[in-house]
Amino acid sequence: MTRALVTGAASGIGQATAWRLAAAGADVACLDVNQEGLAETMSAMDGGVAVEVDITDAGAVERAVKDEAIGLGGLDAVANVAGIGDFSGDVTETPVDEWNRVLAVNLSGMYHVSRSAIPHLRTAGGGSIIMMGSVSALAGFTRAQDAYTAAKGALISLNKSLAIQFAKDNIRSNVIHPGIVETPLQAPYLTDALRAEFKTGIPLGRIGQPRDIANAALFLASDESSFMTGAEMIIDGGFMAQ
Repeated sequence: MTRALVTGAASGIGQATAWRLAAAGADVACLDVNQEGLAETMSAMDGGVAVEVDITDAGAVERAVKDEAIGLGGLDAVANVAGIGDFSGDVTETPVDEWNRVLAVNLSGMYHVSRSAIPHLRTAGGGSIIMMGSVSALAGFTRAQDAYTAAKGALISLNKSLAIQFAKDNIRSNVIHPGIVETPLQAPYLTDALRAEFKTGIPLGRIGQPRDIANAALFLASDESSFMTGAEMIIDGGFMAQ
């Protein structure tokens, strides 16, 4: 793995993933809609490129992925990390436009990026697609975030389809399901009371950090996971094991 593309690279897990891949020697193309955050990401990296793009825009994504694949000399790994939260309440309280917006970013955005990247991975002789899921997709939760969980749940099926369809091209696809992680995405949700509740409710006794997920992404992007596809990794401090 020498050439990687990371979406959502301006903050949180995406930023940590870009940094971790770069530290492992990869040439990294960082994509995000947040130009200021991208500048922060790039300031801590030695090399790489940054592209401001909205992943809900299929045409813009296709152009960006093509340009960066050409610029990097090819593409070996894609980390689909970009996503937004859903804090609107249960399904009866979620406005239709909010539902559509969350699915456009968290599901269709990953489709746009993967669709655009696969031809370049195929040209490279294979590679790795990484989907960022969530433990929210694995069980029902009383703290409603129905658009978010619906999108993340759909990624499980999409991931399996990509894994089976493109195994012949030596293209692997896997999902990471993070638990509660300290990111800007979770900031509106992590009240002091919830922090205390999660710290006691997580068997390992702490909230996750972006680097915890980035380390898993590095594994999936590398040849160390060459016999792994269509799979799901739960990185949650043991929360779902209870």
